[in-house]
Amino acid sequence: MNRFSDREGKLVKLGKKRKDKITELLGLDSRAVVKVGVEEYLKELLLLAAELLVNTEVEERAGRRNERNGDRVCSRWGKQDGSVMLMEQRVPMKKPRLRTGRNGTEVELETYKQLNGKELLNKAAGEKLLSGLSTRRFEKTVEEFVDSRGIGRQTISRRGIGEMSKRLEEFQKRSLAGLDILVVFVDGVHLSETVYVTAVGVDKDGNKHVLGFEPGSTESSGVCRSLMSNLMEREILKEDEGLLFVVDGGKGLKKAIREVFGKGAQVQRCTIHKKRNVEEKLPKKEQKEFREKFNAAYNKKTYKEAEKAFTELRAELLLRHRGAAANSLTEGLTEILTLHKLGIDGTLRRSLSTTNSIESIFSAARYYTRNVKRWQKEEQMERWLASGLLEAEKNLRKIPGYTTLKTLKAALTNSQECQ
Repeated sequence: MNRFSDREGKLVKLGKKRKDKITELLGLDSRAVVKVGVEEYLKELLLLAAELLVNTEVEERAGRRNERNGDRVCSRWGKQDGSVMLMEQRVPMKKPRLRTGRNGTEVELETYKQLNGKELLNKAAGEKLLSGLSTRRFEKTVEEFVDSRGIGRQTISRRGIGEMSKRLEEFQKRSLAGLDILVVFVDGVHLSETVYVTAVGVDKDGNKHVLGFEPGSTESSGVCRSLMSNLMEREILKEDEGLLFVVDGGKGLKKAIREVFGKGAQVQRCTIHKKRNVEEKLPKKEQKEFREKFNAAYNKKTYKEAEKAFTELRAELLLRHRGAAANSLTEGLTEILTLHKLGIDGTLRRSLSTTNSIESIFSAARYYTRNVKRWQKEEQMERWLASGLLEAEKNLRKIPGYTTLKTLKAALTNSQECQ
C-alpha cells in the first residue's frame, strides 16, 4: 500500500501521457532552468498556474477563441492591469474581462476573486507575528517576485491586525456551553498597566479551556464579578452546579465568587502563594525548614491530620516570636485545605492545589506577545491576548489526575446539596 496515498491531491491528477504532453508544451530546458535557478523558475510557474486557472474559467464561460457558439452568454472584452496574491505578496497579472451580451455588465471571475482573497494572507501574517517574527524582518522571510508589492511593515501590520481581530471576535463569541466545567482557575495577567482577570476551566474529562477575560486596573471584586457574570450569561458556568475555584488568595477574587455563586462554590487557595507570603516574613535561614514542614503538613491525607499539623506549625512560629508569620499562616488556612475537605488526594490534589495551570497558559501567552514593545490601546491588548491564549489553548493537555475527577464531581454535588 502506498504510504502517501492519503496525501494525494483531489483536483490535480495527471497521468503519464498528460504530463509528457504538458512538458512538451512548456518546452522545458533543464539546463537553462538550473542556470537561472529552480526557485526562480518555480515562481514563474506559480504565476503561470494562476493565469491558467483564470483562463480556464474564461473558456468555460465564453468558449474558445474564434469558436462559434450561439448558447454562450458572455463574451471577451479585452484585458486590464491586475494582480493576484501569491506567496504572501501582490504580483502583477493581466486580468481578462468578460461582459454579458454586446454592451452588458461585466462578469466577475470567481478564480480571480479567490486569488485576491486576503484571508489566507492575514492568517499567514498573524501566525508569523505570533511566532515572534517582527514586521521589520517579514520581508526577509518571503521569496520576492519581480515587481511584487505588499510585504512592507505597514501592510504586514494591517494583515496581522485583521487576523487577530478575527481571532478576538471568535474568542468572545465562541460557544462553550455544555462543557460541564468542574474547576475554574482565576488569576490576572498584566499587560502594561492593565490587569486582565482570566478564567480557565477544567471539564469533567480533564480538558482545559480558556473561558474568558475582563480588563481592569487591579484584580478587584468588581472586575472579577463582571467576568463571572459574563460566563454565567453565556451558560458556561451555572450557579446551581458545584464548582471549585482555584485562586491565588486575592480578597477581591474570593469576594466576587461568593457574591455571584454563593456559599455553594468551593474555593481552593494556591498553596504556593500562601507559602511565599509566610516565607517573606521569615529569616532566610528558617525558610527552608518552614517549606519542608509546610509541605509535610499539606501532604497529610485527611483534613483533620492536615489541620492538626498546620496548627502545630503555627504554634511553633509563635514560640519563635514570629507573630506576623503566624498570622499570615492562619489567614485563609481553611481555604488551603478545601481539597482535603472534599476528599481529594494524590495527583489530582497536587494539580488543583496551585494556580500553576493558569500561570503556564499566561507564560505561553506572554511568549506570543514578547515582541510588542509598546501597548497603546485596550483593543490592541485584547487582540494580542486573545490570539496568544487561543494559540496556547491548542497545546493544552489534560490536567494530571483527571481520572479521579468523578470523585471531585460527586463531592462538589454533595456539598452543593448540603447548602
